[in-house]
Amino acid sequence: MSVSRNRGVDAFARRAWGDAHAQLSVADRESSLDPGDLERLAIAAYLVGEEAESRDAWARAHHAFLEAGNVERAARCAFWLGFFLLDRGEHAQGNGWLARARRALEENGCDCVERGYLLVPMGIQQGTTRDFDSAYVTFGQAAAIGDHFKDRDLVTLARHGQGRSLVNMGRIAEGIALLDEAMVAVTAGDVSPVIAGVIYCSVLSACHEIFDWQRAREWTGALSRWCASQPDLVPFRG
Repeated sequence: MSVSRNRGVDAFARRAWGDAHAQLSVADRESSLDPGDLERLAIAAYLVGEEAESRDAWARAHHAFLEAGNVERAARCAFWLGFFLLDRGEHAQGNGWLARARRALEENGCDCVERGYLLVPMGIQQGTTRDFDSAYVTFGQAAAIGDHFKDRDLVTLARHGQGRSLVNMGRIAEGIALLDEAMVAVTAGDVSPVIAGVIYCSVLSACHEIFDWQRAREWTGALSRWCASQPDLVPFRG
């Protein structure tokens, strides 16, 4: 393996996202990265604000995992690509990638944690149409799958979704309790950086919606410290 690739993987482990992105990009130009390293490149590119490059790496990782026969990891890559495209408002492409992930899992009869991840956009969509009861149920199903497969990222993301649903249903105290639980998992370092950033931003948005300024200040301080520990971060600073 190349020196650049090893340096990139080491930087990724240290959450030095700029170095990870630079070194993995060099390694990719020298010789195409394997699927796992393409995932790392996609994440690092996203976290330093290179969204187009990140999307390209996710797509390449998806195809590489399919060629290697790893349907679950291919579906995970398609999920993230679809998730970020939806977040950017590119709904046709985003839903297309999510549909591709679902089809791959269904055709191969996969019983895996990725099925839970694919429930998350469904819950978000239900919340967008103000069907908060259904969203709460959908996020609960995702959390149960995460618990079954011991996937902390999915469990935390899904419980946070349940919290947002409860807040929107007017069950403020119950919802805030779940949001605080999710934030504790984030501040404890239990979840990956992308999930952490998504939850931070969402919880702060919820605090503003219910005018909970004290909680917003507290979590904003935590977010600032988290960002300061990873100076190359771009997406979550706004």
